[in-house]
Amino acid sequence: MRLSRMLAGGAVVAGLALFVGVQPAPAVSNTDVVNLSGFGDPLQGIRNEVAFGITQRLEQFADGQIEFVDVEAIPRGGPIFNSKSCGACHFQPAVGGSGEFINEVRIRNNTAGGPLHIFANDNVLRLGPQTQGGLTIFPTGVVATPIGCQITSPNCTKSACQTEEATRTTFATTLRICDTTTLSFATGQNCTAERQSTPLFGFGFVEAVADATFDAIAAGQPAAIRGTVKRVTEFGRTRVARFGWKDDVATLRNFASDAYLNEMGITNPDRPNELTNCALNRTQFGVLLDAADDPEDQTEDDGRADTDRFADFMRALDVPPTLQMNNDANAGQNLFRQIGCNGCHVETIRTAANPSDFVPPTTGGVAIDNVLLEVFLDNEDFHPFSDFLLHDMGSLGDGITSGAAGPRMMRTAPLWGIRAKSKLLHDGRATTIPEAVGFHDGQGAAARNAFQALTAAQQAQVVTFLLTR
Repeated sequence: MRLSRMLAGGAVVAGLALFVGVQPAPAVSNTDVVNLSGFGDPLQGIRNEVAFGITQRLEQFADGQIEFVDVEAIPRGGPIFNSKSCGACHFQPAVGGSGEFINEVRIRNNTAGGPLHIFANDNVLRLGPQTQGGLTIFPTGVVATPIGCQITSPNCTKSACQTEEATRTTFATTLRICDTTTLSFATGQNCTAERQSTPLFGFGFVEAVADATFDAIAAGQPAAIRGTVKRVTEFGRTRVARFGWKDDVATLRNFASDAYLNEMGITNPDRPNELTNCALNRTQFGVLLDAADDPEDQTEDDGRADTDRFADFMRALDVPPTLQMNNDANAGQNLFRQIGCNGCHVETIRTAANPSDFVPPTTGGVAIDNVLLEVFLDNEDFHPFSDFLLHDMGSLGDGITSGAAGPRMMRTAPLWGIRAKSKLLHDGRATTIPEAVGFHDGQGAAARNAFQALTAAQQAQVVTFLLTR
């Protein structure tokens, strides 16, 4: 933090000078006992502010956090969707984390873009509005547990919306997981890839990294493992993508907007059009399935829509808490570097000196809080253990092409907070770190081989190290 900048922001910002350099109170993270305490907290700067009675940024964080776990009902959500709440996919081990299940399917020959939508409003309800004791208790009907018939089940009798979705995306339950090493893949056979949600912790720091920093990281990597910088156009300018398994998104505003429509079926200011009108003005059990009220999420008087509040929450989520390193962890860190894991899983990245110059405003044109961007997130070193670049991962590639990201290319998964995840890699195929390393291929093969050449004790030390990050 720079005191001059803090003082330049006015009376509220000047008050922040009172706690510059204040150290956080000892927490459960000050131990080498593996635990999950501290995940999902707001930025340390926000927590420090509260100690001095400044709650403006905590209130904004909390507004987004509460909206993030809100469960959407018919007809606002849908008509096709994968979840009814952001928090339903991002909850492990705290709100904003990953999940314990696969929540998305991608199809190789889907030219419509986006994921398969597993659920549909016209195959969700089993009853209409319900009353009890003369009071209406479920005005939008009763949903079949968990949220209706899922299109990925061979036993699901598809509804009209789901039949249309299967045709639109070329999905069939008989499609196998993509294997980019096979002749059938080379000859164009259709296939699928499964994906789990990514943890959102520390995303504000990732968004605040300058594009040139990613270019520099790639340029500094050895040719054998050099990553690919993917660029996308968002909000009128070309930007380096950094979010998503295929590096599809550059900003948190677009990340929120994309997920609101493609995962929950809610139109919003940046994506005002429904994916389908398959349930428009239709009713089932007396419940309207989809209304002509787009965009369903609208910018309010404060210049923010729900998608902006989601972005506020993600931007203010602190990085995963670290644990103290014991002797084994210190040895593991040295081994991690010696075998080349840090070539792609870059330990330290610095945010830009001026993130307010490139982080887009809200949907209502309101600039993002200057204290957040220019005090708490600027010129900060953070430790994601990722370069956020695309790499050719050989057989570990998911088989899906997304813009410049070919079928074998995947973004380097950040390793910070890995102790909080029960499933690893894009499709959750691995449940342990050594197992995940074993699936590395392509540009990750050399590090994989080096890890597997370690003794069992040395491998355990690497794991011990990563569980503290």
